[in-house]
Amino acid sequence: MPISAQVISVSDAELRGLELPHDDPVVIAPVIANYAVERMLVDIGSFTDILYLSTYDKLGLPGNMLQPMTTLLTGFTGHSVYPKGIANLDFTLGLEDKKSTIRAQFTIVDIHDSAYNGLIKRPILTPLRAIVSPLHLKMKFPTAGGIGEACGNQKNARICYQMSVPPLGQASGKAKKRGRENHPEVLTMRGEVQEQNDNSPKERESLRKAVPHEEIVKVPFADGEPENMFRMGTMLEENHKEGLIRLIREYKDIFAWGLKDMPG
Repeated sequence: MPISAQVISVSDAELRGLELPHDDPVVIAPVIANYAVERMLVDIGSFTDILYLSTYDKLGLPGNMLQPMTTLLTGFTGHSVYPKGIANLDFTLGLEDKKSTIRAQFTIVDIHDSAYNGLIKRPILTPLRAIVSPLHLKMKFPTAGGIGEACGNQKNARICYQMSVPPLGQASGKAKKRGRENHPEVLTMRGEVQEQNDNSPKERESLRKAVPHEEIVKVPFADGEPENMFRMGTMLEENHKEGLIRLIREYKDIFAWGLKDMPG
């Protein structure tokens, strides 16, 4: 059947093996330059495909392959960065006769504290005709041999989330590197298959828990009324903190303190 005539669908049967409910990102292991690269985040909302410099170096690719790029990129860890260059690399998804390969243009960025090895975005997804299902943690795409798929790794997605969130009381801007010693990037030669969703019940429970970016303090809605409190972070600048407290206290009557405050 021609690729353009193939119909892509997903069903609840494909949720088997996933921890539900979830809001985990789609983190897959495509083959890039003949290596299966773990922890590639699928981000359908952005336009630039990203490969981090540390990942590029681990692929053993020479620096002189990079084409110069002088455009400033914004949005990486809250900062603007100049890319190291652009690399055109073979990118493959799928297995055996149901796989698709394109020549992908990656922007190489030197970011040291990312939990991911890179980001897969619209310039890759569009020519692949890929459809992403966040619920199923799966990407499907037509190939000459039928519908191919790339399954997200829920365990890796949760590990990456934990690595991205600083421990309680540690400011996100000053977070120390952590997690990479215990969970290093995985680069395997093409053809090796990684087991997915193999975390134990205890690990799943641990990975499900989120932690705040900063220390949290309780603030009373009104002076002398400690029974009604709201929480706010300690990283706010003092003038912003005072303004936010005044605003919340001014509109405290809109908060529901019990069932009697929620008619209907």
